[in-house]
Amino acid sequence: IHCRATVASFPRRMPFGLQPRSILRLPLSTSVAKTPTAAATVSKEKSTFQKLKWRVIARVAYYLRIPFLVMSVYGFGYQQGIMDYSREPEYMESKLMDSSLAGVGCTGEYKDQVLIAREGEWRNLLSKFRGNHQLRKMYDEDVYNEIHHRMLMLHNAAGVGEQIVKVAQSYVKRKLIDVVRDATGRLPPEVVEDRNRLQQALLGLEDVELWSKAAKHVEGPWKFVLIPSPVPNAFVSEILPHRIFITTSFFNQFIESQDELALVLGHELSHLILGHSSERNRLETSFRTMEILLLSLDPTEGLLSLAFMAFLASIRNAIGAVHSRENEREADELGIKLTAMACFDTRAASQVFNKMHKQNVESGGEIPSGGLLSFFDSHPPSDERFRTLLEESVEENKEKYEETSCRNMKTIFWDAMKPSKEEGR
Repeated sequence: IHCRATVASFPRRMPFGLQPRSILRLPLSTSVAKTPTAAATVSKEKSTFQKLKWRVIARVAYYLRIPFLVMSVYGFGYQQGIMDYSREPEYMESKLMDSSLAGVGCTGEYKDQVLIAREGEWRNLLSKFRGNHQLRKMYDEDVYNEIHHRMLMLHNAAGVGEQIVKVAQSYVKRKLIDVVRDATGRLPPEVVEDRNRLQQALLGLEDVELWSKAAKHVEGPWKFVLIPSPVPNAFVSEILPHRIFITTSFFNQFIESQDELALVLGHELSHLILGHSSERNRLETSFRTMEILLLSLDPTEGLLSLAFMAFLASIRNAIGAVHSRENEREADELGIKLTAMACFDTRAASQVFNKMHKQNVESGGEIPSGGLLSFFDSHPPSDERFRTLLEESVEENKEKYEETSCRNMKTIFWDAMKPSKEEGR
């Protein structure tokens, strides 16, 4: 009876729509639904960490693939170039030649006026020319004098160039022997006694690799190319091996003696020996790869890319210019040594850079050292190079090599550089 009364005392409907039975269930159900366990919290944090980790890994992989893509494209182009050259070597060589000539402003009909002398041909160059052009001299003396003047330049470039090349070949061979002997002396006896292990150990050394490549670059018959061009320049190219190029305007503006020409050709040959061209290509490829990588990090999705590209180009040019200036100084140092070894007057040869400096000052092309623009100049100031070479000529001169590599090769064509003098003989 008491229980009934107690139950009856409850109203039929509880406030807020709750039934008597729900009062008993409410605390239990509420506690289970809204209080997460420690295990669930740890599981959620672990899942979040895993997602973040894989996101970071994916982002790193995205950026790391860029250098591989660049190098893959570079490698594909390199292999394709080798295949094209192997299929049509003469055609590809002609295209490379046209590209080199166009780089110094020799295009169109001027390409037909390019003169080439092979090693050893300079001795009979002038006599053959005179024998083949006697009729032209009689009927068109002006044309004859013009062609004869360029033949004298080629005769000079081939004669002096051959002398510098022979000395360079001897110097590189001796340096390779020295570095191999020095490296062999530092290797364990068991490596030295095993020929295969010795070869692998030597090829892995930087100095041995440098002078081995230099020996491949300088050994073999050479050609000397005279280019009719208003751009004063002289250069040696790895893509067209065993060729020394020099323009007619370089002769006309700066060359007045065998000694000056020997220093210029020795300088250009030194770039080839020291591997500056390959080094510059590797540096340029690295910079380009870095630029692409940094551009991919642009958080604005391209809005800042143009400004960023200009900034990166400036940085690349500045660093490349510093590297180029150092290469020029190294080529000057080795070039004057080769000039002295070939028995030329290095003090007189240094004057060619003094003439370059004077012309740059007159034309306004000389960039003052220490200024902001000097950081982007690929060559040291000509007056600085002239003073440095003049100082080095005290040590590096033909007297130093009189009893070793200095060889006297006297020529008679310098007084005949002007056609009028030659014809008056």
